Amino acid sequence: MKTRSSEGAPLILGHMFRTAVLLTPAILLLMGVTRTSGPARTMLTLGASFQVIVCLLAFLSINSWRQPVAPSVVALYLIALCWLWIGAGNIDDWYQHFAQAILLIVPLTVFAFQTLTNSGAPTVRRARVLAERLSRRHDWPADLTAIRNLPEVKAFRESLHIDATPALTLLGDSRIPVRVAALAALEFRKNWRRGQAELVLEVAQRSPEPTVRTAAMSALANIDERSLVEALADFLLDSCSEVRRAATEALLWDSERRWAWIRHAVRCTLADPDHQPDGPLQHNGELFSGEAVTDLHAWACEKGVLGIRAAQTLGVHYSRVLQEQPDGDLIEELKGRLSEPHEPPLLRLELVQVLRNCGEWDAILQEKLLDCANPALLRLQAAESLLAAGPHPRAVATLYDVARLPNREIALATAEVVQRCLNADVGLPHGQPLPQVQSRQAAEVTRRLMLWANQQVQQQESGVLATT
Repeated sequence: MKTRSSEGAPLILGHMFRTAVLLTPAILLLMGVTRTSGPARTMLTLGASFQVIVCLLAFLSINSWRQPVAPSVVALYLIALCWLWIGAGNIDDWYQHFAQAILLIVPLTVFAFQTLTNSGAPTVRRARVLAERLSRRHDWPADLTAIRNLPEVKAFRESLHIDATPALTLLGDSRIPVRVAALAALEFRKNWRRGQAELVLEVAQRSPEPTVRTAAMSALANIDERSLVEALADFLLDSCSEVRRAATEALLWDSERRWAWIRHAVRCTLADPDHQPDGPLQHNGELFSGEAVTDLHAWACEKGVLGIRAAQTLGVHYSRVLQEQPDGDLIEELKGRLSEPHEPPLLRLELVQVLRNCGEWDAILQEKLLDCANPALLRLQAAESLLAAGPHPRAVATLYDVARLPNREIALATAEVVQRCLNADVGLPHGQPLPQVQSRQAAEVTRRLMLWANQQVQQQESGVLATT
């Protein structure tokens, strides 16, 4: 393990070297003062004083230590060279020639090094060296998704900011880990030369390995060309769920600009029954655009898997909006949608969770939802919340009503609320998950629940008749 002293040693040495280089012109002029006399000595003394003052000002500035040293070196050395020529140009002394050589060679060397660095040649060379190392590597992680976190891959990614060619050459390697490493180094790349993004897309389209396709999705996440984005959207229908999730992240982070290009593919993946286990479309980028939200609301009215997943996606979207930027107007809008009987039932159930999570699931709204015009599961959730706060005759009456519905799934959910809130035993085992809908136990629970509800209703009716 490295200690703080060992980590700080290179930094201290770097500062010492920087200081020595910047002070060298002043030192050369001061040494020249000792070898001259008369007006030449005065000129060299003034020049050395000027150099020292400039260096002190540079050292006192906090930001100067973070700036490149090359411009300061070139300026100080050339100024010192001019001062030496003017002040002691007529003196024939070996030291003057030596000092002039130093003051000329050092800035030229620094300028040449800076020019070479700015050209990007060292970075490109480093990228090629790292690509060669990765191509020769044999000890790869068993989990290929961990390749992107390898130090070698991170260094390779940083060296590719000028040219992606070294990574693209690795895409032809027969080994999967090498191709995954190359694609991981290209994650979220913005600057592509002509034909490079198309090459990565072709690799993704032809590769049978899901890990390679997943890595390619991240590499192409920042492309701007519509034809490429539309081709990338086809991976929303990929047979592998990991690839579909990666494509979702790569495409939906910028839905404001891309939605019109990917809308059809999004609808198809939401409507595919094979993709239903994926649940809602989730991503970590920007929030859905207004156009996307409008389409999702329209799709939530559809029947089947499309309506289910569109409603789930809207639930996740609204939860995220209220977490990131609470909006009273949006909360009121969601309450209005929840109270509206014509809204899709699945969406209304999702909105219940949204409002509950943000603390806006109030008793007034819950009592409105007890009305028999609302879906049974919505009434059940409202009754459960009201009974959790204390006795509520209307909520109990709602449980009686919902419990008599001939739907086994609703009956199981109602039985759980009845046993927990009313302490009535309807056959559910305590502390265990609900039984399967098609099981005998579920059928028995449904029968006992309906019997219990009918008995309670009959007792209430008998009590009313007795009082009249």
